[in-house]
Parts: sequence; structure tokens; C-alpha cells
Amino acid sequence: MDRGRRTPGRFDGFQRGATRRKAVDALDGLSGMELVNAETDIRARINKPQRNKIISSTALEKSERNGFTATHHYAVASRMGKVWKHASLVKSRADNEGDINIASIKRFESPIMLDGKPAIAYVTAKESVEYGHRIYSLELTEIKTARGLGNTPSGNEGERATPHGLPLAENGDNHLPTVSPRP
Repeated sequence: MDRGRRTPGRFDGFQRGATRRKAVDALDGLSGMELVNAETDIRARINKPQRNKIISSTALEKSERNGFTATHHYAVASRMGKVWKHASLVKSRADNEGDINIASIKRFESPIMLDGKPAIAYVTAKESVEYGHRIYSLELTEIKTARGLGNTPSGNEGERATPHGLPLAENGDNHLPTVSPRP
């Protein structure tokens, strides 16, 4: 096997364990780029404030409470462009504080595989009246069965807890692979 060749859908370099630094570098590489969601055609950006929120201790703690490790969280954060591309919109609402500068808050889910087990990466995008959509939150959770509806990370009834299938990509790169953290 040619180890220098990239395999589509691999977490290049993260198989040995993702770090916060690698996640920062990957997210910085997306800074200012327009990321397109395949299902909704929503275009969003990640800049430094959003990057910091995605890798914040609060976001990490949510993923850890759901049974995932820092390595899992940082590996998925490092692939935010792909996670966003394949995410499905599950909820859209007004800002809870009624901020007139916020047009909407949208919650997306993206099916992923972590350590050979299906999981969901929840991504939240805030739509600013002036600046458009910004991706600003990441949370990992296990896939719940149909009977688990309403038993979601946010605890909101009616939020779907199972993912849609991934849309087919032209290049065959349709899945996020297993992340196998090693000590």
C-alpha cells in the first residue's frame, strides 16, 4: 500500500489521534472560505470566533458527556468542511434572546463513523442579518434508535435522533471513516 497516497474519506494523520492543534490548523485553513451544504445549498463560513467556539471546552465537554473523547471531537472538528457538506437540516428557529441581528439559528446533523460505530455530529449555524451563516458549534452524540426520539443532546422533543443517509458525492467520498485514537 502506498502510504503517501491519499485515500478518499480518510482522516489523514488523525488515525494516530487528533489534537487540538491539528483541529485549530484545519479550521484556520477553512477561515473565510465559503462552505456549501449539499442538501440546502446554505453557504456558511468559519472565522476565528467560530473556530474558538467549535473547539471550546464547553463544546468538548458536551461531546465527552455523550461518551466521546477529545480525540474524537478534534478529529471531527478537523473535518468540519466535509461534516458541513453532508449535514442535514433538522431544525431552524429564531434567536432565543430575540436579537434582531440574528435571522435564524439552524441545527444540522451529519452521520459519521467513530471507532467503527455510527454517530452524529450536530452542527449549529447562526444566520446573521449582515454576514450570513456562520458555523459555530459542534457536538457529537451516539445514534439513538427510533424509540429514542426526543432523547437528543439538547433534550428537545421533536428533534430527530437518527441521521439521513449521505447524499452520493461525484467522487465517491461519501463517508467519514473510523477514528481510532491510540495512546
